[in-house]
Amino acid sequence: MSWVLRLIAAEGDVKVTPARRVAGLTMPLRLALSAQAGGAARVEVQDPALLPLLRDPRLRIPVSPATDPPADDSSPDAIVESPWNLVSHRDRPKALAAARPQGTSSLASCAVDHEPPFGFDPIVVTDGRSAWDAESALLHSLRKVQDGWTSTWLNRYVSLFLSRWLVRTPLRPNQVSIGILAVGLFGAWLATRGTYWTMLAGAFLFQLQSILDGCDGEMSRVTYRGSHLGEWFDTVGDDLTNYGFFAGTAWGLYVSTGWWGYLVAGAVTVGCGAITSGIEYRYLWKIGSGDLLKYPLGVGKAPGTAETPKGKLARFFDAISPLFKRDTFVFLTLVGAAAGLLGPFLIAFALGGVGIFVAVIKAEIRMAGERARAKG
Repeated sequence: MSWVLRLIAAEGDVKVTPARRVAGLTMPLRLALSAQAGGAARVEVQDPALLPLLRDPRLRIPVSPATDPPADDSSPDAIVESPWNLVSHRDRPKALAAARPQGTSSLASCAVDHEPPFGFDPIVVTDGRSAWDAESALLHSLRKVQDGWTSTWLNRYVSLFLSRWLVRTPLRPNQVSIGILAVGLFGAWLATRGTYWTMLAGAFLFQLQSILDGCDGEMSRVTYRGSHLGEWFDTVGDDLTNYGFFAGTAWGLYVSTGWWGYLVAGAVTVGCGAITSGIEYRYLWKIGSGDLLKYPLGVGKAPGTAETPKGKLARFFDAISPLFKRDTFVFLTLVGAAAGLLGPFLIAFALGGVGIFVAVIKAEIRMAGERARAKG
């Protein structure tokens, strides 16, 4: 279906000005980018004064005054109209266009069948207060249903607060990713020193890196700067931080105690993790993604139907699956460091690394079987 986003006059007494930005973007540009992501063929504007606000390399679909006919003389199946000072959920234009296959509809007032997680009703921005409310709604919509316990109740609150201000700076998500990696690696170096306080400081920076790790993704999504390279930056940066900290902890514990068992635990943790990451990276490279969430590990996600309900083991894994998420084990590392129990925690993480390695091998065997059945 071919559809067009038409930006009409603002609601309320608002003048066209580039100064009003919401979460790092002017409102007309945000609407246009969300339309592009939703498959719009072009953007039309009633007020030519909006055209300079839509000159941005991220916007790749044509932009023209509403009075100009399209260059190819084609008429769209649907026109979605919106006042240019409206802020809506990024998925709303696509859902509305799909729900109204023909004619003209309003982005602000028409109901849509699709209600995304953490969605919100469109907000007309006319002043500072409504701009703040719209920005808050946009940031809240960046939460993920896949977030673990620690992200849900701690990390996201901090990262979203920081992202609100980071998008107002010249920094780009990939630049922030590099800074986040530096924080994690410095924490790993501190852990190698082997004293209680340096290991606690290292664990604190490990947790801080986990919190900040949400910022680059939040920035990229809210400003439409997501990229394949950015996905890989995020995934590889997390893994390097994980392996660096556990290797540093193993060395620090060995230096302070002289017990070689910590070196073995560190080697198992890092070795299993590196092999596991290599297998996962191979899969992600094949599907053209760098997002680790797209790897079908299957922990805590066993399917169930009316004919074949989930068994007790599958329900148990559903319940504890948040423990397998990075946000939670990083937070537990900080708790263990504060309690002076990094040694036992390192051994537990070594066992966990073996478990994840086994789960990945089982996932690979399952996918190989599915491919064989598809061919045969």
